[in-house]
Amino acid sequence: MFPTQAFEDAIRDEITSAINDRPVPKAAWEPAVDSLIMVRVVLRIEEEFALNLPDDVMPAGGFDSVEHCVETVMETCRNLWGVNQPVREEV
Repeated sequence: MFPTQAFEDAIRDEITSAINDRPVPKAAWEPAVDSLIMVRVVLRIEEEFALNLPDDVMPAGGFDSVEHCVETVMETCRNLWGVNQPVREEV
């Protein structure tokens, strides 16, 4: 079973941490979640859940909202989780 809450918590925590670690605030024209933040998110997911996320998990130009980012990354993780889980035979 896919650990939805654990994934969502990790993604949101990493986005918040990355935003708070910035030395200067982002400009209004910059995406809410840019490539630097996504690198942190991807590394956290790969380390914590042993999933290798594809390079295209982030669209060019980043994400305009945190919610869109979370939804997209969660969908990718859910799909990879299903593929990587061993098949259990019913007895």
